[in-house]
Amino acid sequence: MSGSAGGTETGPTILVVEDDPTISDLLAYNLRRAGYVVRQEHTGRTGLEAALTEDVALVLMDLMLPGLDGVTAGREIKRHKPQLPLIMLTARSGRTDVLEGFAAGADDYVTKPFDMDVLLARIEARLRGPAPAAAEPGQVRFANLVLDRNAHALSSPSGALSLKRKEHALLELLLSAPGHLFPREEIVERVWHHRYLPGSRTLDVHVRRLREKLAHLGAQAEIETVRGVGYRLVATGGEPS
Repeated sequence: MSGSAGGTETGPTILVVEDDPTISDLLAYNLRRAGYVVRQEHTGRTGLEAALTEDVALVLMDLMLPGLDGVTAGREIKRHKPQLPLIMLTARSGRTDVLEGFAAGADDYVTKPFDMDVLLARIEARLRGPAPAAAEPGQVRFANLVLDRNAHALSSPSGALSLKRKEHALLELLLSAPGHLFPREEIVERVWHHRYLPGSRTLDVHVRRLREKLAHLGAQAEIETVRGVGYRLVATGGEPS
């Protein structure tokens, strides 16, 4: 049985797909207090149907659901609506489980028990989700940054810096989907074109160098680490220029 929004909320609609009634109602209560409209579903199949047929702005989905599991439902949601933000909620925090969630197309992954304020902040960031926009041919903008693909240079109102070839490729990948968590394996395969070796520090060294350059430029963006999984580029505040 589906739950619909109540009260006078007028914000974006969040679809909560959670089979535990206590957790579902707790999420719905806090989301409504934050100004969102909430729709509740309790199975993977009804959640998938609601995501595909209703006008929802974001989906919060449990990984373990009766009938159709969250991974399968999430994969179908992303196949039909690739731009619809999907955040997985689960008590399973193992590395394999996290990667499985992202493989299904999840944009973020939150383990239970979760901090409600942090979850609300993640939802807000995902809904705000600034996308890179081409300023002119060969350029990508994000926050107060401009990446020049042709010159391999990164600039902000504070100045400009050149990027080494792999630094440029790494940043360009992160800029292709701001806020999206790229697993380490995927980054290495797409930037270095070989399989990821757990003992290698090459990726970490390049991330550190990029972080130093972002700091030097006063970037309103940072490369965020998700321990044991990978990296993502997020805005840190200020108005995008």
